[in-house]
Amino acid sequence: MTLERDSFFDKAYLQYFPKVQHFAYSYLNDNEGANSVAQEVFMSVWEDKDKFSQAQDILGYLIVLTRNRCLNILRRRVIEEKFKSNRSKQLLDQINYQALSNNIVSNILEKEVSTIVTSTLNKMPDKVKATFLLSRSGNLKQHEIARLQGVALRTVESRLKKAVTILKKSLKDYLSIALLMSIINSLIKS
Repeated sequence: MTLERDSFFDKAYLQYFPKVQHFAYSYLNDNEGANSVAQEVFMSVWEDKDKFSQAQDILGYLIVLTRNRCLNILRRRVIEEKFKSNRSKQLLDQINYQALSNNIVSNILEKEVSTIVTSTLNKMPDKVKATFLLSRSGNLKQHEIARLQGVALRTVESRLKKAVTILKKSLKDYLSIALLMSIINSLIKS
């Protein structure tokens, strides 16, 4: 009887192995994976060969086994891809955070911005520059600057607006970086 079952298995293997392999490939799109699944399926059948009779149609059973093994592999692939994708994103975020929070980068940017601000201030009209410096460096309110300079409040407002417009134009390439750096610095401090 064992000889019969071995013969039955051999016939089933020769007849259905290529079909099982092709079926697995249709799920996995991977020759090596499909071959491995087909081998596992037939190993499982070999281990349970005493359950089968020669008259029994084994193809349906092989297809179900193949489908289940392929689904397990596909589930594992999805989980691995999610993990890899998430891990890659975390690593990239960490690298970017380190690069942006690096004091050397901050110092270089501060020096560049400081140089541009100084250069821009030197190019401003004298009255606009003086009004701006009193506002920012002298910490004076607009009405105090107006009284100190002997001009109308609207003149002070106009000069400050002009100074800010000139500075924004000079620093347009640095404004988004400066905003990002201030956000990062506040996150680091908290």
